Amino acid sequence: MADLKGAPAPWRVTGAFDLDGATQPVATEDSLVERIKWTTLARVVLITAVLVFAVALDLGVGPQRAAQVPETLLYQWAAGAYALSFCTLLATHLVRALPALVSRIAFASVCADASVAVGLVYMTDGLQSVFQFAMPLAVLNASLVLARNGAVLAASLVTAGIAAMAANEVGWLTLPRLRVAFLTALPPRAVMTGFEAMTDLLVQGAAAFATALLSSHLMLELDRARKRTQLQRRELATLRVRYDDVVSSLPDGLLTVDSSAIVTSANPAALDILGASAGAVVGSPLAALVPELGEALRSPPGEWEITRADPRATGDTSRTREVLRRLADGTAQVLACRVAPLRDQGGQWGRVVVLRDVTLARQRETQHKSRERLAAIGSMATSVAHEIRNPLASISGAVQLLESGHELGDSDRQLMAIVQRETSQLNTWIGDFLDFARPRPLQMGPCPLCEIAEETVAACLRDPRVASAGTEITLDLPGDAKPGTPCQVTADAVLVRQTLWNLVLNACQAVLEGDRRKVVVGLRRVGESWLLSVDDSGPGIDDDQIARVFEPFFTTKGEGTGMGLALVERNVQAHRGSVRATRSPALGGARFEVVLPMRPLADEFSDPARRASRTQVPAVR
Repeated sequence: MADLKGAPAPWRVTGAFDLDGATQPVATEDSLVERIKWTTLARVVLITAVLVFAVALDLGVGPQRAAQVPETLLYQWAAGAYALSFCTLLATHLVRALPALVSRIAFASVCADASVAVGLVYMTDGLQSVFQFAMPLAVLNASLVLARNGAVLAASLVTAGIAAMAANEVGWLTLPRLRVAFLTALPPRAVMTGFEAMTDLLVQGAAAFATALLSSHLMLELDRARKRTQLQRRELATLRVRYDDVVSSLPDGLLTVDSSAIVTSANPAALDILGASAGAVVGSPLAALVPELGEALRSPPGEWEITRADPRATGDTSRTREVLRRLADGTAQVLACRVAPLRDQGGQWGRVVVLRDVTLARQRETQHKSRERLAAIGSMATSVAHEIRNPLASISGAVQLLESGHELGDSDRQLMAIVQRETSQLNTWIGDFLDFARPRPLQMGPCPLCEIAEETVAACLRDPRVASAGTEITLDLPGDAKPGTPCQVTADAVLVRQTLWNLVLNACQAVLEGDRRKVVVGLRRVGESWLLSVDDSGPGIDDDQIARVFEPFFTTKGEGTGMGLALVERNVQAHRGSVRATRSPALGGARFEVVLPMRPLADEFSDPARRASRTQVPAVR
């Protein structure tokens, strides 16, 4: 038998029998009190029925008129039985906390039931009474209170009463003559012989004991069934709690849907993945929550899996794919899902959907592959860049010598100027590439962000390309980032300047495509970090290009190497910061946000060797 000591109160078992049935019932005080109450109620119902019968006789329903035959004896019996029942209930209530006294009251209640039944039978013609059914009822009541012991006690008392009445019939015993009034109007009955009295005694005594054994056996089986039910309820409650704990602690989202694809339950992980409350998810169609799962809902019953969005791209030949879910804020979420049938005894009634957010894992995979590819390209291209620079220097020097000659015409000088300009541009591109492929160790120190922002904006305004285009560049320093204040962080000031310059210059190039040319540089503190933002009024960035803007060599402009934003991302990552591109809510173009921690792991930059090794590999975004 399971150990029930730690069972919760609602599921605590209070049954009276062991499951093997080898022991006698041992009812708890609470169950015994309840049984005494119910048997007392049954006694009161019997008394009330007899009382109604007596009143009917007094109203003239019987063989005598009401004025001639008052049923005084029945009234006295009913009053005494009511008083006995009231005393039983009162005593039970007063001593319910004392198990020993409650058990004694239970035995007293059994004796009271037997006495009331025998008394009623004796007053109504003894062994020939029409109320003889009251004695088996007393035995049944006794089996309800004390099971087999109570039933045997009641049967013994009833049999003793029958024996006394049989002895009185044949003259072996003289009992007080008590006979209800309505029987006096009937003809006198014949006196029973000794054989008849003995026969009645044996038949009714056997019936009483048979009733005791049968009722006690039924009570035993009833208590066993009740105990099994309570054990099963407790086990069910334990399984339910365990199920809730397991489902709630799952790292993957779990949804159950019915045959109509309506969500019936969702665990906390699923709510977190879907970004919704339980009220918004449960009861809603699955297709409205994750429209990308429409194929799973249309497919026939059976397992339906998703993992890889494009198996051909990865060589994955399994049935698995991935779902790309577009969130309300425009960002993408990659979900690995599994849909399987949900069955019960009647067959399939719904489906279970398992969700896993693999967005971060896929981003890390992409970044890892990008770093591996760039490392391979960089090691090869660095040597190539060095080899290209030497011929460029020779070409530039030769053109300068030719240009110094006095026999050149205007067209020749114009061609040489073009060669000089393109050579300088190519040299700049190679320098940008080498800066990206061969990062220098960070030189961490105090870095005044406000001062750098002011100087960068001023330098851009003086740039001929920006000035000729009429681009408006403003500096937004609200709150505690006021002009003239340091807004200081621990960073490499050179890389921070390079980062901000590339962002502002990129914005100035983007606004050239429109008539409204405005750039806003913002700086504000967010917790223990500084948020640096650059907004422009250009055409913005398409959704399918946002994920690629920081890739090396990727550009949407007709000119440029596509290395500026790649350098921005690498510099920010080296400072344990983050950078992202989105749409500008104020100007309608693009918005770049850079988050720089005020003190990015200062202990890691205290040792030059650790600092150099730490900054060679950019951190994962």
